[in-house]
Order: sequence, then C-alpha cells, then structure tokens
Amino acid sequence: MSRRGKSWFGVLFRSPSLPVPRQVPRTALTTMRGATRIAGLRIATPEWQLVLADRARSAIAPDTWSRLVAMDAASTCTRFAQLADPRAGDVLDGLLTDLSPAPPVQAATDLANRLRALDAVDHVAQVLQVLGVYLCAAGGRDLGDCRCLRDLITDNGLAEAKRILRDGLSELAST
Repeated sequence: MSRRGKSWFGVLFRSPSLPVPRQVPRTALTTMRGATRIAGLRIATPEWQLVLADRARSAIAPDTWSRLVAMDAASTCTRFAQLADPRAGDVLDGLLTDLSPAPPVQAATDLANRLRALDAVDHVAQVLQVLGVYLCAAGGRDLGDCRCLRDLITDNGLAEAKRILRDGLSELAST
C-alpha cells in the first residue's frame, strides 16, 4: 500500500483519461509555395498564355520581346519582381534611373511608356508581375517558385491576384 491508501497495482494499471476532443479539426496547412503552384496552374492555362503573349507583343518592341522570351525565366521573373517591388519606390522612377540594356528593363520601359500613354500608370507594377508569371509559365517553370506570382498573392490576396491574372494585361488590350 502507498501513503495515500492506493496500491501500486491500481496506480500502474488504471485506465487512462480520455483526451478532450478538439473543437476545430486540425487541417493540413498549405504552404505559400503550394498555394502559389495551385493558383498558378489553374489560371496560367495555354489559352491564357496565348492571349497574354498577344497583348504583351503589342506593347513591347519585337526584338526586345524575342530576347525576353529567349532568356532564363527565373532571372527575368526575379528582375520584374524587383522592378515591381513597392518598397523600391516608384516603378517609373526606378526605370528612369536604370539604364541597363537588359531585355527585362527594356520591356518594362516599353510597357511603362505604353501605360503612360493610356493614362494607366498606376498599373505598371501589376503588369510587370503578370508578365513575370507568363514568362515562368511559358518557360515551363514550377509556378510555386515564381516570385512574381508569390508577390502578387502576398500584396493583393489570393482572390484579387486571381482576378488580376485573369484580366491579364487588359490595360494593354484597349490599344
């Protein structure tokens, strides 16, 4: 017998207390990479890519477009994401100070000039991000790794990012 009047046998072999049931079932958390991949695959269909390529070709010089498409999608997407980053300041100011002859900068300058002519300057960052998503999708890159898509979802939320991607450079379609 123990001090409290219970035997060791009762302490060792007592039935365990049942756990309290959870009020909310535990769901598997989807990582940002997984969510980005799923959202991107649903939107970046081959038809979407054709429409987007048509609209982008209308605003970007042909030689710049061919060099842009021939480049590595990952580096081009990263450069577009850097140019569209709101923490870097105004996109147009960044393009004016960056005199690099690189195709992403030239394409961004062409798009900014076209949007300035259409009086839609506040859409430059989104247009660059959408074009970055297009280049990743057309290059066969995993959209879970697409920085432009990740930034678009982070900045605007998933529903708004889907709408922006579905509209797909509609600002350029009016010309």
